[in-house]
Amino acid sequence: SMISIGAGAKNEALRQIEQLGTRNIYLKAVSLTKGQEYKARRQLSAGLSVDDAAMIKRVCKSVEDVSCIKEVSASITGIGKEISPQFISCSSSMAGLQNLFIQYGRFIRDHDINRENKICVIGRHVAKSLGSTLWLGNHIRIGDHLFKIVGILKQYDYDTKNTSAISIRNYNEMVFIPLGLEKNIGQSSSGRGVAQSGLTEIIIKIKETGQVVGAAAIIKRIMELAHHGVKDFQMVVPQELLKQSQKTRRMFNIILGAIAGISLLVGGIGIMNIMLATVSERMREIGIRRAVGATRGHIIMQFLAESVILTFTGGIFGIAAGIGAVLLITTLAGWETAITCWAVFLPLIVSVLVGIFFGLYPACRAAFMNPIAALRYE
Repeated sequence: SMISIGAGAKNEALRQIEQLGTRNIYLKAVSLTKGQEYKARRQLSAGLSVDDAAMIKRVCKSVEDVSCIKEVSASITGIGKEISPQFISCSSSMAGLQNLFIQYGRFIRDHDINRENKICVIGRHVAKSLGSTLWLGNHIRIGDHLFKIVGILKQYDYDTKNTSAISIRNYNEMVFIPLGLEKNIGQSSSGRGVAQSGLTEIIIKIKETGQVVGAAAIIKRIMELAHHGVKDFQMVVPQELLKQSQKTRRMFNIILGAIAGISLLVGGIGIMNIMLATVSERMREIGIRRAVGATRGHIIMQFLAESVILTFTGGIFGIAAGIGAVLLITTLAGWETAITCWAVFLPLIVSVLVGIFFGLYPACRAAFMNPIAALRYE
């Protein structure tokens, strides 16, 4: 069960980081205190901006593309009910940077932004909420404006409960509009203290995986100079998150290994004591077998086989209990687990090795026993 829990945690972390993109760098707007707001105004720092994105792409040669994002709060009305999905105004490059797949229609294009076309792309859950009559090609009212639905995303399957730590968005619940139109439909959802004119996030894609760390240092320096030292942004590098996750997982595996090692030691000593007691109880049997021609090797093999059968049976019961515990944890706690082949067969192999190692001393003690003394034993 410990192996399955560890494997599940590994798979979940890798999936989350892959969704963020290992070649991506994220700049996120942060809420400021009143003192920090005053400093930001004094230093003429208005938060993340389109100019920041343009400067990063121009100065940092390892940047492949950038995307600007702003989250806004609004509602869809005029459909007999009011729904409030998450609205994002973004540039056309977001689809490529975030691996967004369009099931019907198309995504936002540059000419939509330049012409301020009132179009939108919706997630699958939003589409279902609108009903079957309000899909591709129809108009929906967002705020005081009508927007034409030009695209619908595919269904994304992931557990949003496990993704909040690294802020992965649920695209099923989103509505995308061209960057710049957010000023017409609602208020910034970035929170108090973030400049209303500022972006929520800038996504930067680097050309090569090996350039990410160096590019992150350059981008951080560019932003510090452009914002005059005001810490009104946070940099997130998924590649660094992956390294931290791997380091944490190694420590977790070491701890699990130590616990398993102690358990095996205690169990092995118990097996050895049981086998020693068995040897003492069967001394006459050993003496008779030696008297009728059994060699020391035969005696060793007999007791080793008994020890291995004992530990192998224990391993079978342990695996069954472990699988039950994993299923219970998955059902009750909602943790992701992974029952792999090696998670099943490795414990069986270890059980056999424990039986051989801790059964060897009792087997040798039985084999090298004096046959005459064994026959006289009462």
